Amino acid sequence: MVQWRSVVRRLSSNQSTPGPAPDAPPSWTPVFVVTYGRSGSTLVQGLLNALPRTLVRGENGLFFVDLFRASDRATTFARKHGTHAPRLTTSAFYGAHRIREDRFTYFSRRLIQRTLLGPHKSEEYDRVGFKEVAWHELEAGETEAFFDWWDQVFPDAVYVLHTREREALPHSGFWRYQPVDEIYAKVDRVVEIQEHLRRTRPEQVVETRFEALTTDDDAAASETLRDLAIRLTGGCDDELLATLMAVRAQRHGPRGHDEGDEARDVEAELAQVEEPQTDG
Repeated sequence: MVQWRSVVRRLSSNQSTPGPAPDAPPSWTPVFVVTYGRSGSTLVQGLLNALPRTLVRGENGLFFVDLFRASDRATTFARKHGTHAPRLTTSAFYGAHRIREDRFTYFSRRLIQRTLLGPHKSEEYDRVGFKEVAWHELEAGETEAFFDWWDQVFPDAVYVLHTREREALPHSGFWRYQPVDEIYAKVDRVVEIQEHLRRTRPEQVVETRFEALTTDDDAAASETLRDLAIRLTGGCDDELLATLMAVRAQRHGPRGHDEGDEARDVEAELAQVEEPQTDG
């Protein structure tokens, strides 16, 4: 059982475990698959996990969008009332000046790394991320602001934009009981997000397509997989290509990553929490 009082005492006395600067971005390249349901995204996940020094987790329900919304709402509120004497104890907005965007960025990154991406030894990976099919839940009016915020949370991310012919999508349990027009509306929303990323971050985009990955033409598939590996890792020898082709033949993934004793208990995690240093 976690001894919460001892944890709080350590946090309040700033006895945190030494490590990188509190606001330091990850040492690995973040990789995120942006797609929709029934696109073959689990195959893409398996292919990415077959790449050396690469760890790509599965879906998470796009929960991090609510972190963005919380950050946007709180910091907008703080700016709005920044002239209302927030440093005075008599102010209705006392303490609002302590709401800082950099703190939301820092703790959002830590939360995602520690919970979503899970316990892993950073020195063992050059690329870490996840695939997600619920991007349609990001509202159209939020797109630009969200990815600007996401750039701060995970700088220099790589976006794997995965697509598939629309006609194949409704025939899946994922979309069960949903009218076809609603399915296509959600897919079109993800396509809009993909196009935004192509337009605004072309150097950070890698394209994959289900039909190209699963074609009966082995030579063409090999070329597609080799190109994917080169784009993400800088190279692809025959051994790696053979591994990718084997994953492709299974039509699913990912390969397992043994987390063994990498997991840490809650008390150890909390004891390492340290706020970014700011002037206010």
